[in-house]
Amino acid sequence: MIRSWIKYFFYFLGGCVLLISCGIYWLKGEAQEAWEVMDRFGGNEVVGDRSIIPVGMDEIYMRSLRLKLEPDVMYDIRALKPCSEYSQNCLIQDSARINLDLISTGIVLKDADEFLKKYKTDPDFFEGACPVIYETTAIIKELTGLRRMTDRKAQAKETMGRITRNGGLTYSLDTPQCLIFFRQKPYMARAYLGYLAMLMSFAEGRFSASSLILSELPSIRSTIR
Repeated sequence: MIRSWIKYFFYFLGGCVLLISCGIYWLKGEAQEAWEVMDRFGGNEVVGDRSIIPVGMDEIYMRSLRLKLEPDVMYDIRALKPCSEYSQNCLIQDSARINLDLISTGIVLKDADEFLKKYKTDPDFFEGACPVIYETTAIIKELTGLRRMTDRKAQAKETMGRITRNGGLTYSLDTPQCLIFFRQKPYMARAYLGYLAMLMSFAEGRFSASSLILSELPSIRSTIR
């Protein structure tokens, strides 16, 4: 009786060790995926750099990306004079307004499509030749549409596949120019990664370790929440 009990105990113990080993192996793989994504944006050295803070229009733009919008940011953005020039300043102002509308209403309005059509141009137009502002708004638009779908996983996977293959939805952010730009403005990389992590969770499931690792990094979490 005792020998039988001991035998089954060791069987159970061996099964637990095997299960834990498989779990650790899986978690390492998921973590590796998260680090590989972050490496495309300069790694933790860049993404975790909070010594550089946004100022001026950048500061208003970054506030437009928060999931819990502050009442004053709505006032600040809507108080801005309409921008009619085709310039970097108008791009960031228009993007902030579109982000605000998408996040606050949860509806994809035609203004979002008009914005993406208007600013679809040569990558050199964007600051530092890095279209991260354009691509961030594009991802927020995709997420807004996905939230209204009952069967969103397949569409999210297709969207993530495009980003993985091409470096972005319209433009590639996996470029030397963007790496330089992210070192100058790491908060832009954090904002994009925060929304990319949400898209990953839609594509892989809400308990995807890779998306959780990215979204829960303090530097990223504090940027958009």
